[in-house]
Amino acid sequence: MGKIIIWLVVSFSGFQVVNYESDPIDAESSVKFIIKNFGLPVEGRLSGLEGKILFNPADLKNSSFDVSVNASTINTGMSSRDNHLKKKDYLDVGVYPKIRIVTTDILPGSKPGAYIARGKLTLKKTTRDIEIPFNVQTLTGGGYRFIGSFTINRRDFNVGSSSISLSDNLTVSLAISTN
Repeated sequence: MGKIIIWLVVSFSGFQVVNYESDPIDAESSVKFIIKNFGLPVEGRLSGLEGKILFNPADLKNSSFDVSVNASTINTGMSSRDNHLKKKDYLDVGVYPKIRIVTTDILPGSKPGAYIARGKLTLKKTTRDIEIPFNVQTLTGGGYRFIGSFTINRRDFNVGSSSISLSDNLTVSLAISTN
């Protein structure tokens, strides 16, 4: 896994529930990742983004994110590697088809436009607490862009085993745009 970038384009006005459930991700949207293998970065992509976003900077107590991506869509550009990553030792997509983030709190950060999302990341059969520092930019014409990142250890989620060639830690970067 590695660097995941999510672009979500939805209608957004003030404070409302935004549903993004079964539509495919458009050409501008992506979920990407990077992880080091044998010291070299391996890039890939996931699709099938869906979820709900509630966000109002004036009402953070009632703001939340509940987004997931389809784990079986993993694409690193090498089908044999993709098939390997879909198996039980890695993503086990037949049993655990989604990777999901659900926030429990959205808190103000240390600078204007900065926030911290606290929540749960569910990957495979494991759910762990995470914190995602993120920034919000107001887009021209309305909407927001949420940009944040966090680091996880893949082994905390039972993704692969101990390896001298595959990095344990990965950075996940999220960029979600609304309009």
